[in-house]
Amino acid sequence: MKIKKIQPLGAEITDVDLSYDLSESDRQLIKEAFLDNLVLIFKDQNLKPKNLFLAASLWGPPQKHPVFQGLDEHPEIIKIENYGEQYHTNAHWHSDVTFEEEPPDATILYAIDVPSEGGNTLFSNQYLAYEFLETSLKKKLNNQKAINTNRSVVLLAGADPALEKTVKHPVFRTHPETGKRALFVTQAFVERIEGLSDNESQEILTKLYAQASDKKFRYEHKWHNGDMVVWDNRCVQHFAVHDHGDKTRTLHRITVSGSKPY
Repeated sequence: MKIKKIQPLGAEITDVDLSYDLSESDRQLIKEAFLDNLVLIFKDQNLKPKNLFLAASLWGPPQKHPVFQGLDEHPEIIKIENYGEQYHTNAHWHSDVTFEEEPPDATILYAIDVPSEGGNTLFSNQYLAYEFLETSLKKKLNNQKAINTNRSVVLLAGADPALEKTVKHPVFRTHPETGKRALFVTQAFVERIEGLSDNESQEILTKLYAQASDKKFRYEHKWHNGDMVVWDNRCVQHFAVHDHGDKTRTLHRITVSGSKPY
């Protein structure tokens, strides 16, 4: 197994086959690389849904999405297909499922059939977003919470409006394994910052969203068939670029269970 680091986040891993059981030493090496690099890219994989499920289990128990339906044989796995730009749902920077009390620790995408050009995914390092945030905002928001909602997802899925809910998470999240702090507000799901006026909340959120997606903190992944990419949802935001029109773009997505942010 070879690990090639990418800056400002990410590592490409080659010479490993995730369709087979890994040795304990390889499992430990991968877990360490995950915490160190935030995004791991496994090249040249051949993963059926059962293989993807087992590979994802390295990061925790796979979980069903709270709104979208998964595959019949593996309901934890969602099939992502391109239905054209008007149906594109991820054209915003976000961490996954922050409208749950315990958002997933990790998200895994596996490329089945992707276009030769376009359809890249951007990733942004939220440790750096927090580290380089202006000091005055760090002090002001040190113990503040953001109100997250699933309203947009429920509407998008055409689900029962009774499923709508809100949860509160800290604006700055402490990673339970590394102890580092990360910016943890996501444009897709945050409604407002608790305790601030609507105007002040929106003004500050606009600054935080710009900080979260700053080009200095990004890695852009060009997909190839057989890529499996896993990222730390606790300290990474991502953005799916839709610049491939109606070209086929099919991936499988799975997340693993998480913990309550603090």
